[in-house]
Amino acid sequence: MRILKPEIAKEREDKLLRWVIEEFVDTRRPIGSELIAKNALKGISSATIRNIMKKLEDDGYLMQPHTSGGRVPTDKAYRFYVDYLSETQKIAAQEKTRIQHEYDERMAELDKAMVQTSRMLAALSHSAGFVYTSNISEQTVTRLDFIPLAPGHILAVLVTDTGTVKNWPFRTNYNISASRLRILSNFINGQISGLTLKQAERILWQHIDSKHNEFNDVMDLARRVLNEMGGQENSAELYLEGIGQMLAGITDADYEDMRQMVRVVEERKKFTHLLEEKMQSLKDTGDKMSISIGAENQIKEFKNLSIISSAYKVGDKTIGMLGIIGPKHMEYTRMISLVNFISGMLENTINNWGALPENTDSGEE
Repeated sequence: MRILKPEIAKEREDKLLRWVIEEFVDTRRPIGSELIAKNALKGISSATIRNIMKKLEDDGYLMQPHTSGGRVPTDKAYRFYVDYLSETQKIAAQEKTRIQHEYDERMAELDKAMVQTSRMLAALSHSAGFVYTSNISEQTVTRLDFIPLAPGHILAVLVTDTGTVKNWPFRTNYNISASRLRILSNFINGQISGLTLKQAERILWQHIDSKHNEFNDVMDLARRVLNEMGGQENSAELYLEGIGQMLAGITDADYEDMRQMVRVVEERKKFTHLLEEKMQSLKDTGDKMSISIGAENQIKEFKNLSIISSAYKVGDKTIGMLGIIGPKHMEYTRMISLVNFISGMLENTINNWGALPENTDSGEE
């Protein structure tokens, strides 16, 4: 009897498992050995294929819903497939151009970026799309910076001790030079660094209300920033779109699970806690993307769903997360590419919101 080398046998098993996953994603039907013999491993006997299928089932990659039927992938199989796609696949050039064009049209205003991004993720994935930023009201301020993006365009970036970053775009009717903004940032950080957000807000209001103020020329900007800081009591923001289309077309057997998932998402507390854990994990590992499948989500209502998410940043500072929620049998290749691509576009939009002229001090007061 011919004995295959271990590496050849492993390669054959992996090839068969990838084909079974892709075929199940396309058809949603259990896969039998005869179908594999005709399409995936031609020239290999049905008996050999059955042996491989049995081994994959014993190893936890496949399961047989009915004793007389074919096999379907398990969570472990989907994890294997996602790991196999370690290098994010490229989206077809035509689709990428279409997405970029639609994104440019919808992203004219930065303050609409989050909601527009969640809608785009939902529309392009035919699943639920989300964008998330976390609550910072009780965290300690590390620093508050003002970044000039273009004449009349300023980005205020607040960083806390946990690494959380909040950003607010502002437009002014006057130009403030980069050097003046640096002086303002340095002064404010000297006053509030190490304080909680509530304490920092109180200290800055006291300074603004004092009669002797060396920053009268930028007080309008300072007041607007403080108004934003004062709104952080319940500042965790979750922009979610596309839940309705996830409910369309589901089977009666899946309806109750999906209803429970919708309840969890709408209540938000469990889901936002899950996203907070994902954000922290990405910060700890230095990774950008997170993919959790079925039971890996640690929320029982998500046992039949996968979440593909990505951190998005300003410079090297994580601002939040975005991603999609969809069925475990989703097209992982395309969805990973989609989330990665749109995350990059959101980062570029924030970092390049209004091209900053080379001479940043040209707008002297």
